[in-house]
Amino acid sequence: MSMQSPQTCCGFIPLNTAVLLITIFGILNKLSGFYGIISLDFGDPIVSAVYVYSLLGVFVGAYALYGLHKQNLSIVRWYTIYYWMDCMISTATTIWFATDWYLFTDHRLPDLSPEEQLEHDHVFKMESIVSLTFLVVLRLIHVYFALVVTSYYQSMGHGYARLSKEQDFE
Repeated sequence: MSMQSPQTCCGFIPLNTAVLLITIFGILNKLSGFYGIISLDFGDPIVSAVYVYSLLGVFVGAYALYGLHKQNLSIVRWYTIYYWMDCMISTATTIWFATDWYLFTDHRLPDLSPEEQLEHDHVFKMESIVSLTFLVVLRLIHVYFALVVTSYYQSMGHGYARLSKEQDFE
């Protein structure tokens, strides 16, 4: 049983429209790098690297928009590669930051009585499960969007191959 590439996004959005929306929302997401740089919080080098990476992502996304507009197969190919790399890098940083936050950060509040601390720990555990569930779902959505971008690139390639075949017969 072979796995087919999606022909639409979410079952009803044409691939070209979906990739355009994915790219625009990706740019908006990466704009957070500007706020990170402005905050001048350079205490953690990994956080600083993520800010700089986000800024670079804005420019890659803008160039991808140009390539999508011009239907440039080469630019869309590089954007597809970047999107998969971004998916992996984002997953790695999400795992890094989640591990640091949930396993290595002390969440105890010093001014609480033992009963209040127990309640706080219970609520924190419940909130952690919800947060981690959202993180996993968002990572899966990112992978799905990478598949959509890849499908669009592949469909563009077939269009160019079809055009070249038609020109060969003329």
